[in-house]
Amino acid sequence: MADRRKQVNLGQGSKAPTPSVRLSCEMCRQRKVKCDKLSPCTNCQRFGAICVPVERARLPRGRSGRPATGTAERSSDLDADLEDRVSKIEQMLQNLARTNAPEKAPTAPNNIGNQENSHTSLSSESNSPGSTESVKSPKIDAYLGSTFWADLLQQTQDLRQTVNRDTENQPQIPTEAPWQSLVFGSSGHGSDPNLPLDLRTRHQLVHIYLEKVDPVFKIIHRPSLSAFLLDGKPYLSYERGDPAPTALSYALYYTSVCVIEEEKCLLLFGASKELVVPRFQKAAESALVQADFMTTNDLTVLQAYVLTLIASRPQDQSRRVWTMLSMAVRIAQALLLHLPDPAFPVKPFEREMRRRLWHAIGFLDTEASMDRASEPMIQASMLESHPPANVNDSDIWFEMEGPVQESEGFTDMTFTLMTSKAQSASRLLNFSTFGQPAVQSMELRQQVVVDFQQTASSLLEKYQADGVPFHWFTRQVAECINASLQLTSVRPMQRNAKFIPPKVRGDGLLQLAVNVLEKSRALRNDPRSRPWDWVNHIFVPWHGLAVAIAEISVCQDPLLMEKYWPPIQQAYDRLSHLVADSQQGMLWKPIEKFMTQAQARRRQLLGSPTFNAPQIPVSLSDITSTNQPTTFPQPSFQTSLPFTPNLNTQPAQIPYPQGTTPVMTMPEVTNGLGPWPNVWDAMDFSDTGIGNATETSWLNYESFIEDLYENADYLLRPRYQLGYGNPP
Repeated sequence: MADRRKQVNLGQGSKAPTPSVRLSCEMCRQRKVKCDKLSPCTNCQRFGAICVPVERARLPRGRSGRPATGTAERSSDLDADLEDRVSKIEQMLQNLARTNAPEKAPTAPNNIGNQENSHTSLSSESNSPGSTESVKSPKIDAYLGSTFWADLLQQTQDLRQTVNRDTENQPQIPTEAPWQSLVFGSSGHGSDPNLPLDLRTRHQLVHIYLEKVDPVFKIIHRPSLSAFLLDGKPYLSYERGDPAPTALSYALYYTSVCVIEEEKCLLLFGASKELVVPRFQKAAESALVQADFMTTNDLTVLQAYVLTLIASRPQDQSRRVWTMLSMAVRIAQALLLHLPDPAFPVKPFEREMRRRLWHAIGFLDTEASMDRASEPMIQASMLESHPPANVNDSDIWFEMEGPVQESEGFTDMTFTLMTSKAQSASRLLNFSTFGQPAVQSMELRQQVVVDFQQTASSLLEKYQADGVPFHWFTRQVAECINASLQLTSVRPMQRNAKFIPPKVRGDGLLQLAVNVLEKSRALRNDPRSRPWDWVNHIFVPWHGLAVAIAEISVCQDPLLMEKYWPPIQQAYDRLSHLVADSQQGMLWKPIEKFMTQAQARRRQLLGSPTFNAPQIPVSLSDITSTNQPTTFPQPSFQTSLPFTPNLNTQPAQIPYPQGTTPVMTMPEVTNGLGPWPNVWDAMDFSDTGIGNATETSWLNYESFIEDLYENADYLLRPRYQLGYGNPP
């Protein structure tokens, strides 16, 4: 009997194995990538790493203490069933208490005292192979009392099956969190992203993206994308139906719809863009919600989210994109895109795609900051430390093992690298951060511009303007960027008490400002740029318009007033619908006030609005002709400044001889590229003072910047500072 008691006690002490849930393995958790939870997982197999699985006990489902909605009737039936079975067990125990069998009396209290453990062990044994025979064993029956314990075992097993069956029938907690609807509203919360698109329409949208968007924003590998959406193959290593490629496809469709012309939209869908775009936006946002984009560790999901931001900028002038861009920055930092070498192994292909995406986010950060008179969220050093490679998409592939070899000449990444260099220069000229102050010295500011010219000349060395339209477009954008950076070097976009404005001879600064406006207008009106016309909604030259208005407000020559007024008026009328928040935004209100002063100056100078002075037509060649390097004499001292291709060495570290003024060296002309216009040649170094006209125009521009930042401060100021509520 002692042996039997020992055997029973051991059985009572053992418990059934708790069901476990497989979690992401240690490697995938460290790399912050999605784990397919296989053994070993696909990612560990791909990188040749040891897969260390992570498991935990299965947590109870449903909400504790609260019945699920719509389950009242089922809960009532379950309660009745449980009460019936519990009453049967109580009746059996009462019958056992009245039994005075001498061989059963000593054992019953011990087993009843361990009733919970015995229930667990016996039920687990009953679920194992051969459990029926063990229950009916003569030796066990002689000790336990076959009738009592068999009935108790049956009731306990039925009770467990009832509870498990009800648990399985309980509805799962939805995976979508309430904050999803706070981000996208009702459009992306709990809705199906499917759109009734036939295969032909889907393919047309893919071709539109590859023609209009992919050359300008290189964040997706073109061959892999074409194989996925045109050939029907799985995307990279994803399984079919994975939410990440699905989110990418719907983001691509939404982007294509946003960039097509109104006529094309009517031809494809039989409706205007005003009706079609919201449908695709809702589908893209729903797909992002299903992919859990806010907490994702998947690079493809972040690519899809950034695509929706790019597509929304031409359609939405509100601060929605500016606000949602901050989430893209934080998600990218969670994926360690800001680090040149993350702490986990990354294959060459993935490394290249990570860098492309990070620089695209940095570019959007710079442009959004200019639109909103705010500081960029990303420091320039985080972008310059690991630029993407100058390669064609055909030179890299998913399974490649060796390092990425850069190509020579014009590649798929030329435009992206050029704009990336431009946004780095713009950060140095305009924005001061806690880790990297803006360049203040005029000599160094101009060197930043020359640095961009050097980089652009190198990238465009073998471009074919006559044979490839996008090559021509890239060259025109480079000229627009150069003119804009030249203007920014002498008229920064932010308040800076230490900046001393240089004196520019004659109407040189007015010419440069109008040059920015005219280059933008000429590029927009040229039919060769039609496929990429939507980019003009991102590059809005409001800064050139502000400087032009400031300069013409102090103009004293009626002929110059009539020469430069038409392009300024045209730009004023055109840009009013393109700037952030349109005519009601913080950018346009100061410009509108500025323009009223310029119109009053024009009426005063010309005597009346109907002044009959001879109309002097203005052309782009007339404006740029005076900016050539040979127009003005050079100072006697000349020095060539070193070329810093990546701007990793801060321009402030470049030494200059005391009491001397350096002259910028122009980049070499290559393959038909003309000389870059240089405002440095229009500066008067012999006169260190500021003349009346220059001082007045600078004060006008400073007044505009003050109004601009007052509007920005008003919008971002706490409510109690505006007279509402109480301070914290």
